[in-house]
Amino acid sequence: MSGVTDTATIHSIPPTIPSDWQALSALDLIRAAWYAHGEKFALVSSFGADSAVLLHLAAQVDPAIPVLTLDTQKLFPATHRYRDTLTEALGLTNVRLIRPDAEAVAAHDPVGLLFDQDPDACCDLRKVRPLARALRPYTVWATGRRRDQAQTRQGIARVEAEDGRLKLSPLADWTEAEVEAYRLTHGLPAHPLVEQGYRSIGCLSCTTPVLEGEDARAGRWRGREKTECGLHRATPVVPLFPAPATPLPPQVSPVLSGASVSHSSPVPPVLEPANSSDRLTDLDALEAQSIFIFREAFARIRPLALLWSLGKDSNVMIWLARKAFLGELPFPVAHLDTGLEFDETYAFRDRYAKEWNLNLIADACPPIEATDPTLPPGARVAARKSLGLAQAVDKYGFAGIFAGIRRDEQATRAKERVFSPRGLDGTWDVRDQPPEFWDQFNADFPPGTHIRIHPLLHWTELDIWRYIRREGIPVCELYFAKNGKRYRSLGEKGITEPFDSTAATIDEIIAELAATRTSERSGRTMDHESEDVFERLRAGGYL
Repeated sequence: MSGVTDTATIHSIPPTIPSDWQALSALDLIRAAWYAHGEKFALVSSFGADSAVLLHLAAQVDPAIPVLTLDTQKLFPATHRYRDTLTEALGLTNVRLIRPDAEAVAAHDPVGLLFDQDPDACCDLRKVRPLARALRPYTVWATGRRRDQAQTRQGIARVEAEDGRLKLSPLADWTEAEVEAYRLTHGLPAHPLVEQGYRSIGCLSCTTPVLEGEDARAGRWRGREKTECGLHRATPVVPLFPAPATPLPPQVSPVLSGASVSHSSPVPPVLEPANSSDRLTDLDALEAQSIFIFREAFARIRPLALLWSLGKDSNVMIWLARKAFLGELPFPVAHLDTGLEFDETYAFRDRYAKEWNLNLIADACPPIEATDPTLPPGARVAARKSLGLAQAVDKYGFAGIFAGIRRDEQATRAKERVFSPRGLDGTWDVRDQPPEFWDQFNADFPPGTHIRIHPLLHWTELDIWRYIRREGIPVCELYFAKNGKRYRSLGEKGITEPFDSTAATIDEIIAELAATRTSERSGRTMDHESEDVFERLRAGGYL
């Protein structure tokens, strides 16, 4: 996507516009601005809960209208996916991704926790300044603000003068019900988080679901006095034309009058129920425990890395880590690359490493000739990862590694601990593991001890898929049945086989797992080569 240069000059005098623009319908207002100002007009969209309607109107005028959208690098992953979905569905051809200045972020928010220390400064760094730079070439811009979104927005006009340019709010006089009715009438996709109670969607670190009876924006910066990010002023600017005493109805047809809007109950916030009468579900409890493990490890062990196999478990692990650290991982993600992954898994890695803003390490593993020649053939292929991990630990000096293993996967892994000490060479002594009674984890080890941390150790395969369904976590397409086959566990080509299945959706996979008696790793050929091969691999440093 194309960016915007910083060399353009800001316009000191807003363009002259006809006084009747205030009474134009939303569609006609966008059309008038585009026809009158052409490339000097842009639409700014968050691709949030209400964005589809304004983008649909703009696409009707011209899908080439510039659409500026901020990537603060702390957005929900669902927002990135929704942006791609809407862009394709509406045929938008000029969406421009605006990111904060990398040097400024490194200088002022190196750990990514500025939002907690000074949310105004964080918004200024990641939103206000980047958008100000991006808007320099434009004399007119449009937003999706509405008067009914919050008390602080009730005074906005549809056409305003701000910072030397015109600012349009074509939907200012629409209601939430009218926006939803328009979306349903035109079959526009909804943001995935709306059904979870998010009625205004910003950064993951500063957005929570909205409870019944609250303003749409009540979930933004909850518990703070802050109500706006700074892109829009809480006190109204002086409008070119005052807002009418009685809001004009939207004049875009068709809009269903009197339509009601229903929302699902909000998802309980992480670590605590939505209200005192609610109980945490089993998935909430697993999530809370895993987040605690991530934070405990980060507080006690440095430096750290997270192993990304590109499979479902490590995707869940990344998702949980993003929640634990409020949107941005404070440690690198390592893919131990044998060069033998499926094409689909490499494509998945390249897409989501960028989308999730991961600091990816993808060093090549040593060749098979470097592995133990007494191991069976399939195990030797897998042992390349043991050597690759030892190589990464030595190269980067990692004191701890997050790995996405689960006790239910394989009998040897059932002997593991959440905080598992290793020798400096990565070797594992199964007879010398610390007790972890009643989930009391020992994270204090002698200097020089290498630690494996397993945040998913208590999860089951079924838990993983139920959580993927609940959270909308993306996974590689190979997990879904195609031509009567699918993979349950992803490894290297040549040592990983699919099994017979018709489960082509997450719901079908969950139903299949509830009834199956087949081992998850039944498609891993090395598991069938000899009885002790897996324990030998793990003792030598395998995952």
